[in-house]
Amino acid sequence: MADINIPVDSLKNEDQKNHLLVRQKLIDAAEGRLVTVVEEFEKAFDILGKYGQTVTVFGTARLPLEHPVCRQAYAAGWALAKKGYAIVTGGGGGVMEAANKGAKEAGGVSIGFNIHLPMEQSLNNFTTESYRFEHFFGRKVAMTLDASAYVYAGGGFGTFDELFEVVTLMQTGIIPQVPIILLGKDFWTPLDQFIRDTLSDQYHTIDPEDRSLYTITDDIQQAVEIIEASTLERAREEMFNRAYKLKDRWIAEGKR
Repeated sequence: MADINIPVDSLKNEDQKNHLLVRQKLIDAAEGRLVTVVEEFEKAFDILGKYGQTVTVFGTARLPLEHPVCRQAYAAGWALAKKGYAIVTGGGGGVMEAANKGAKEAGGVSIGFNIHLPMEQSLNNFTTESYRFEHFFGRKVAMTLDASAYVYAGGGFGTFDELFEVVTLMQTGIIPQVPIILLGKDFWTPLDQFIRDTLSDQYHTIDPEDRSLYTITDDIQQAVEIIEASTLERAREEMFNRAYKLKDRWIAEGKR
């Protein structure tokens, strides 16, 4: 028969040891994961760094290529690649495959950042460069950190998660405000109405001007023109910033 008269202090000490052991295992696992994530960042940014302008395309993996949503994504990938933009997707099927296919068939750069997910089990066949991530976080950062624009076709929870993260990062000034294109009025207009009527007008949880962060359209040419105009404006800003820095340096050197 087991001894049930174990001192309470012994139980407490044993619990503390187990707790510390669990904490240490969690810390070790987190440190190992962090090393892997940093390696993933480096490899992804090595790829992105080769190309001057990138556009990230998001959307569902669940629809076939012949679906109208995927056809729009194909058209966007094709048109933007023709303008010299490298197209970046999650490398899966559906919208991602369509955008990659459009870019590749236009003779452009077609990048896929793949990961093992239930609906994205393999890299599509239309990438010119790719990298397979182990961690969702690293993949997400690589796809959202510094694109020239973000294009969203129809999607599910993952697409909405990626949309609202980018909107929030722009709203809070973490990343530059570049075009967010929501492709498909039928799909995105109900969301815009909710944002306007409920978030902005009824509860005032966002500013009315926050809705200007994105554009809803069915017109691929309009989307391309918005993105090109933004790219030109950013290039001008960078040119003026460099000129002012050079002027300040000359003035400082002249005073020596």
